[in-house]
Amino acid sequence: ALRDADVRHLLAKVSAPTMVLHRSGDRAVRIEAGRFLAARIPGARFIEADGDDHWFWVGDRHSLLDSISAFVRRG
Repeated sequence: ALRDADVRHLLAKVSAPTMVLHRSGDRAVRIEAGRFLAARIPGARFIEADGDDHWFWVGDRHSLLDSISAFVRRG
């Protein structure tokens, strides 16, 4: 199952541009998990957004969509 997959040893090998979006109050996945990913993926950008929704399209999605658009435009 997905929950059992441990890919931590692979994070340093990620070479694709990476942005980790995480809401500060996410109740499904702790914010520390997002910070962990971003810290271990070379060049990753970490965006911490307000709110407690897990899914980016729920709640205040406009600021997250702006962040995604800016990231994609920069390449």
